[in-house]
Amino acid sequence: MKILIIIPVYNEEKKLRKSLNSYLNQTYPINQITIVNDGSSDNSSQIIKEYSKKYKSINYISKDNFKSYAKPGKKIIKAFNYGLERSIKNYDLIGKFDADIILPNNYFKRMVEIFTKDIKLGMCSGILASKQNNKLEIKNEYSKNHVRGAIKLYRRSAFEKIGGLYESMGWDTLDELKMEYYKFKIYVDQKLICIHSRETGIRYKKEKFIKQGRVMYLLGYDFILCFLGSIKFTIKNKSIFPFFSSIYGYSVSSIKGEKKIVSNNFSKFVRRYRYKNIFHKIKKWGKY
Repeated sequence: MKILIIIPVYNEEKKLRKSLNSYLNQTYPINQITIVNDGSSDNSSQIIKEYSKKYKSINYISKDNFKSYAKPGKKIIKAFNYGLERSIKNYDLIGKFDADIILPNNYFKRMVEIFTKDIKLGMCSGILASKQNNKLEIKNEYSKNHVRGAIKLYRRSAFEKIGGLYESMGWDTLDELKMEYYKFKIYVDQKLICIHSRETGIRYKKEKFIKQGRVMYLLGYDFILCFLGSIKFTIKNKSIFPFFSSIYGYSVSSIKGEKKIVSNNFSKFVRRYRYKNIFHKIKKWGKY
C-alpha cells in the first residue's frame, strides 16, 4: 500500500527533529511526507528545509499565513488541505498527523496489516501517551475507540466518500460520524502506543471545554446530549469546571444561531447514533 502523510506545522522547532525521525525510521516506508509550514515564526521552516533536502520522501510546503498563531480545527485542516492539493495523487492510505508525535517504528507496518485484513475498514490509529515522571501515561480523556486527530490514517476510498476533512472545529469527530453513516469500520489498536510530546490541547487549555460545547452544537447535538457530554467531561477531569464551560460554549453558539457543520438530515443521524450508544452503555452497565 502506498502511503501519503500530511503534517501541518506551527512553531514546533523543539520537537520537530525527533518527530520527523520517527516518521523516517519506519519499518514500512512512507511514500510521501508532506510537511506544511503554517506561518511558523521559529526555526521550524529551516528544519523542514534541511530534512527535505536530505530525504526524497519529504515534500516541503510553505503556506503564507497572515494570522500566525496556533488554533484548533479550521486553521489546521486548511493547512492539511493546502498540502493535499500539492502532494502525490497516487496513494492508498492518507494520514493527518502532528509534528509533536513520536511514533513506534512499526506504526505503519501495523496499520497496513490492519487495513489489508479488512476492506471495510475506513479509518484507524494507535493510541496516545505522554511521559509523566519517566513513565508512559495513556491519555484517556476520550473514548478508547476515538481515532485521535494527531495520528489518524484513512483508506483512500473512505476518505473520498466522506468528502475529505472539513475545515472547522469538530472535524475529527465529524469524520468518524461520517464513517459510521457510510458504514465504514473504525478501529483503534490499543497496543500501538505513540508518544505525544505535549499535553493534548495545552495551547488552547483555557478555552478547551468551551470549545467542546461549541463543537457539540456544531455537530447537531441537542441540549440533552450536550448535558450528558458535559457530565462526562466533569467525571473524567474530576472537576465541575468542564461541565459549566461546555454548557456555556454550547449555549452561546445556540443563542447566536451559529451555522452548524452538518445538514438537518445528518444531524438527525448524529442524534440517533449518540442516543443508541448511550442506551447500549446503560444496558451493558445493567448487566453488572
